Amino acid sequence: MNETGQPGEGTGSGRRITAIAAALVILLALGALFWPGGDRGDGRSTLLVFDSSGDGSRRTVVYGPLEDYLTRIAGRFLDLEVVADAATFRARVGDGAAFIFCPDGLGLELDPDRFIPLAVGRRAAPRNLRPRGVLVYRKSAGLVPEPWTSKAAATVIGDSLSLAATGAWRRRGGETTPPLTAGCAWGPDPYDHAPVLHAARLGAFDYALVRQWDAERFFAGGLMSAVEWGVEIMTVPVPDIVLFASRDLPADVRLAAGEAAAALGRGEGGETPEARVLRNALQTLHLSGFNVLLDPDFDLVRGNFTAGWPPAAD
Repeated sequence: MNETGQPGEGTGSGRRITAIAAALVILLALGALFWPGGDRGDGRSTLLVFDSSGDGSRRTVVYGPLEDYLTRIAGRFLDLEVVADAATFRARVGDGAAFIFCPDGLGLELDPDRFIPLAVGRRAAPRNLRPRGVLVYRKSAGLVPEPWTSKAAATVIGDSLSLAATGAWRRRGGETTPPLTAGCAWGPDPYDHAPVLHAARLGAFDYALVRQWDAERFFAGGLMSAVEWGVEIMTVPVPDIVLFASRDLPADVRLAAGEAAAALGRGEGGETPEARVLRNALQTLHLSGFNVLLDPDFDLVRGNFTAGWPPAAD
């Protein structure tokens, strides 16, 4: 107070500075709470998901729970981004994704110096191993070599980016790699080949290149008969659905995320609410959890399959 009993200039200025400092402390505390150490410049990270199926419900039903689970394990806030075409996916990969969920054929294109595989989708026992790519063919049409070229109009392919569907002509070390003709039909969903199998069984196609487990599901459910349809194995077991992590993430974060993914649904210890929701959500993709995928293991996949496409036939 000055001699007139009014607040002095120095005291008022000090109070303003104190108030501003307190506000800054609160803002910093809120920032640390909601954006803990992300990888992008704004303190946030991204979970990038590829899904071309057009099933918008998966964002809420499946990928939202995956985002929540990884957020809890990684200790950082994740923005979920779901893209529906390969061109957009390739463009967004370079924007600092912390985690990537995509089909294996598309994952082959990721730079191994930037992204490390963590886990692959696991089916329920006894089909908890990796699937092969198979050719389902109408026996009355006959089993022919490479129907995607010799009988393209009668052939449908499960999708364009999983090795279960495309691995038959992506194999390395073969005598030739036949060009992919423009006459084949394609399915929309790399995570479920049911649409193309339905089209084949209803008479639209005689040959379908699909995931082994999807084909077996149709035979087991009586949708396809072994009297009318045959199955030929086309590939070695493939990873199928892969969860990747950025190498920019700390090693302990990558390790924790991989271990948590592999433990999901195995009944090891207490199950968190996020784990329970995700385990139930994964059933939408016919998955029961994940298995560990080591870096050297995925290098073997790179050695067996090419990441690129053969040239289209004229």
